[in-house]
Amino acid sequence: MTDWPGMALNHLSDALFITDRSQKITWLNRHSEEVFGITAEEARGKPLAEVTGIQQISSLLDDLLERGVPSEPIFEKAEITVRHSGMRYFFKIAVSPVNDATGFTGALIQLTDITRFYEMEKFKDDYISVISHEFRTPLTSIVLGIEMLREGMLGDLNSRGKEIFAAIGDDCHRLTKLVDSLLEISRIESGTIYIQAEPVDAAELVREAVRPLKIQAEKKGVSLVTDLPDALPPVAADFNKAVWVLTNLIGNALRYTEAGGTITVQVKVGRRRLFFSVRDTGCGIPNEYQEQIFEKFIQVRDPAKKKGGAGLGLAIAKEIVTAHGGEIWVESEVGKGSTFTFSFPLFRREGVLG
Repeated sequence: MTDWPGMALNHLSDALFITDRSQKITWLNRHSEEVFGITAEEARGKPLAEVTGIQQISSLLDDLLERGVPSEPIFEKAEITVRHSGMRYFFKIAVSPVNDATGFTGALIQLTDITRFYEMEKFKDDYISVISHEFRTPLTSIVLGIEMLREGMLGDLNSRGKEIFAAIGDDCHRLTKLVDSLLEISRIESGTIYIQAEPVDAAELVREAVRPLKIQAEKKGVSLVTDLPDALPPVAADFNKAVWVLTNLIGNALRYTEAGGTITVQVKVGRRRLFFSVRDTGCGIPNEYQEQIFEKFIQVRDPAKKKGGAGLGLAIAKEIVTAHGGEIWVESEVGKGSTFTFSFPLFRREGVLG
């Protein structure tokens, strides 16, 4: 009998693999053989990460187990140079659970070649970086001049003049923050940002992220609480960048949670990683935005908010988490709130558990 599904999958332009629970290959399509220079017979029974050279696949498959087999695929991106051809590829990775009557049996891994789109994106990012640098110098001069005028160093202003310059100053600071964010994400994506992973006390990380926002939450009438196990193993992380990610998520939750609401920062221990969650009782995120929200310049605006950011905070957070070998995602329901979760690998003496 003809295997019509198998024939169709063999003619797809994406590389496809199926693995068992131990991450060993049980099947691959023809395009996978061509890209990675290996036959189905040679690949069968070998670890997927070994055949593809994409190490983060192991972490994605671990997360599939840790998250209790999600209904939606896990997505990630990877850059590799294939050994047999020397060609450089950029892949979008989708990892989906494979189930039978007995439950979870393995995973389907889809590698979509996005090399051409990645190179176009790189050109755009380089252009944005140059423009951002050009903006920074005149903005600094404008901000300095405004501060001098507001302080009366160049003559007295009446009350209306002070109001106008205060508004101009606020806009300049907002533009300066945008330029700084653009430069930061440009450095991260170009690989020039350095992640110095070391053993980090997860409880201390949470305390440092929560501390500066406690007073802000109290003033707004929002409860900011933590839910931590008594003993937490250390994670392999760059402390300052990890604190930035968590602070950004808490700040976002605070922005969209009204008085009387609650924000809960929670940490759970997995097999090879810790999971940090920020759960709020805010307005929630519509389904159509949930897959896009970690992309640059994507922002879900609350109609009650007059001003928002540039939509770069979550994009930067994702880049930092990914650089640590972790993953970040959101679960949300409109009117009931959102939960943002990210993972960091556990630390061991010899290095990262993985």
